[in-house]
Amino acid sequence: MNFSAFALILLAINCWIPASASNAARRISTILNCKTPRAGPEETAENPSAVFSVKKLLPKQSVSVDPLVIAGDIELFVACVRAGLSIQQATSAVSVVAEEPTVTYWKQVNSLLALGVEPERAWVHMQPVPGLQELARLVMMSEHSGAAIASGCQRLVDTLRADATSSAIAKAERAGVFISLPLALCFLPAFIILGLVPVVISLGAQLL
Repeated sequence: MNFSAFALILLAINCWIPASASNAARRISTILNCKTPRAGPEETAENPSAVFSVKKLLPKQSVSVDPLVIAGDIELFVACVRAGLSIQQATSAVSVVAEEPTVTYWKQVNSLLALGVEPERAWVHMQPVPGLQELARLVMMSEHSGAAIASGCQRLVDTLRADATSSAIAKAERAGVFISLPLALCFLPAFIILGLVPVVISLGAQLL
């Protein structure tokens, strides 16, 4: 191989390397900027379904319900179970006579149980309601261990009624305190003017 042929080979290599580098840079830029199916749809206001919802990861907030209402529902549920009805039939009976806001949860559980959904997945809808949450746990324990739930439900009812009584007494005591405050503000100035001021004036006159 003479010198001229070697020079031509070097020149060709010199021209090919920058072109290859430029092509590689363009390919990398295209890969980085393109939208692949794995990347998912763009999260924009025009495509609200693509926006990730954080609420799905958050637990449901607790629902405040009168303990006496929950106790009444559980008592009816226990009466149905003691009468020989199945768990699904008992929930169906309660869902017919229950009132807002608990009727929604009873209907959800009853519908899922009637469709053959597993009890764990059906009774989880009771979790936001204190009282019904404990009932759901008792039912789950009964499903797994075969233990009777009537006695446990009765203890739960007694606890709910005791809590309702304690709450009512506490509210009455707070109301009594709030009622006595205006009376104290009214009678205190009168006591000072009519009771203490004449005594102070009399003692001062005697000293002088």
